Amino acid sequence: MQQVASGDQRVYATLVADYLGPISAYAQRMTGNASNAEDITQEVFLRLWLKASEFDATRARLTTWLHQMAHNLAIDQHRKRHREVSLEVIDVPDPAVTSGSSEEPYPVAQALLQLPERQRSALALTYYQDLSNREVADIMGLSTRAVESLLVRARSAMKVRLEITQ
Repeated sequence: MQQVASGDQRVYATLVADYLGPISAYAQRMTGNASNAEDITQEVFLRLWLKASEFDATRARLTTWLHQMAHNLAIDQHRKRHREVSLEVIDVPDPAVTSGSSEEPYPVAQALLQLPERQRSALALTYYQDLSNREVADIMGLSTRAVESLLVRARSAMKVRLEITQ
């Protein structure tokens, strides 16, 4: 990260290549909208370039730091969108993005988007990003127990939502 902080574009390009897929997928799962996910992903990598000197490897792994930025940006975007629109509207994922590039059925993506943002984030980080409960807790600023509780509630809510669609 010191090399990126000093302006090494090759190292930066390597990091972008390594983390673009996971960060983009997480942003897509959090927003359900390809355009919003792309905005979040671009902002994460812009911040990586601008704030590389602030990264502290003793406090978090790089993947945790990047996911935390994506998480915070998704929440900020969600709050901003809901301030602008008085009615609660859930974005439906772009079918070309959801069904064309993923193996999950459309009802799963729809059910995921209907979860409260903290439950959705915990599920996406745990199952789609394959992070440990400790890493998810660090990203979300919660205790491990709180993450475990969120996951139990999220799995239960997903089960109910998916039973309704069948």
